Amino acid sequence: MILGAARHYKQYQQDDISTSSQGQLILMMYEGAIKNATMAIDCIDQKDIPGKGVHIRKTHDIINELSLALDMEKGGDVSIRLERLYQYILSQLTLANIKSETRVLKSVLEILNTLLGAWTEVINKQKVEEPAPPEQSLKRIASQC
Repeated sequence: MILGAARHYKQYQQDDISTSSQGQLILMMYEGAIKNATMAIDCIDQKDIPGKGVHIRKTHDIINELSLALDMEKGGDVSIRLERLYQYILSQLTLANIKSETRVLKSVLEILNTLLGAWTEVINKQKVEEPAPPEQSLKRIASQC
C-alpha cells in the first residue's frame, strides 16, 4: 500500500514539473536546493556523514543546473553576476562537505533564500502584468536570468 502511494506521489511530482512554467521551475529548483541544504545541516548535527554527503550533492546538482541554464547573451550583467554567485555557492558546498561545517551551509542558505525571494518577486510581477502568450512570457523570464 505504501509503495503504491509513493508511486502515485512520484507521478504527481513528474506531472507538476512537466506542466510548470519556466518561472515555476526556477522556484522549484531553489526550493529543492534550500530543502537539501537544510537536510545536510540536520545530518551534520546528527553525525550522519553519508546523509550529509547525499544532501550536499543534491544541492550541488541543483545549483549546477541553475548555472547551466543561464543565458549569458540575453541575461547580460545579471547572468554574469548570478554565474559568479552560483560558482561561489558550489565552492562553499564543497567546503561544507569536506569540513562538515554547518556555518558554511547556513551562509549558503541565506544566499539561496535571498535569491528565491528575488525570483518570486520577478515571477509574481510578471503574473500581474498583461497576460502574454506563453512563449513571450518565457522569453521575458529568460532575459532576466
